[in-house]
Amino acid sequence: MSEERPIVDCHTHLMWYPDHVGEQYAQEALASKLIKMKYSGGEAYSAQLDLHSYDAKPEAHWKVSEPAAKVVVFGLQAKAVGVWVPNEVIADYVRQHPEKLEGWASVDPNEPDCIEQLEHCVKELGLKGLKLGPVYQHFDPQDRKHWPLFKKCQDLGLPIMWHQGTTFPSRARLNWGLPLQLEDIAMDFPDLKMIVAHLGHPWEEDLVVLIRKCPNVYTDISAVHYRPWRYWQAMVTAMEYGVAHKILLASDFPSATITNVINGLRNVNKLVEGTHLPQISVEIQDRIIYENWKDFFPQWA
Repeated sequence: MSEERPIVDCHTHLMWYPDHVGEQYAQEALASKLIKMKYSGGEAYSAQLDLHSYDAKPEAHWKVSEPAAKVVVFGLQAKAVGVWVPNEVIADYVRQHPEKLEGWASVDPNEPDCIEQLEHCVKELGLKGLKLGPVYQHFDPQDRKHWPLFKKCQDLGLPIMWHQGTTFPSRARLNWGLPLQLEDIAMDFPDLKMIVAHLGHPWEEDLVVLIRKCPNVYTDISAVHYRPWRYWQAMVTAMEYGVAHKILLASDFPSATITNVINGLRNVNKLVEGTHLPQISVEIQDRIIYENWKDFFPQWA
């Protein structure tokens, strides 16, 4: 990498309306985006605020990815909430920019041939990780019937990105979104590398204690700076439990850009300036932006 201090965005999406997302999802995404814009001081992706507000087409993705040296990109396959992004879309895009992009697959664990689909994504499409979201895909991550899928990921050396937290679609199942529901997976598959997105919000404390005890479980700070008070509390909790080194930089594009997220991190202490409350040091911020990715993605270091 030519950059003096390269950064990695480990969480971005390709999807667009109406090809990949239904109208209800798009409407609810727009409402969520407007709230994020209000409370984040505008630090959210806002190329257009209409039903296309969650569009992440290749040309837009590539443009906002410019600051990063490496970018992980995936879709989502979750018919239960009206989202279905073909893995071929991800593979085709990554083939255009192999020097920067790494594509990950998404398969629905409820599909009887999900393991075969995943093998196809790896062997034929060249994808290198898996995106799962129990709240979107309506599956119980503690159900042992899914263990063969996780074993396949471990055997193939595929990391998993989990959306394990809240979300906006009314058809989501939040009872399957608790971060601690991943504990048994982490313990039964100790060599399986996993990222839990968005600090597991609003269950950030549970997420922090999970990644503290599980060596191969990390988290990212995408989609959390929109709520400054919760964000500050979560980051202080991570600092006090000694897991700030396991927090990765990520944008969740098209929710935000990597520049939005970095600005949000740099402003994390703004609410408590002039008080005796703890602050997140510049050293910790710099490690999140420039260093922590090297432990999870040593092949890029």
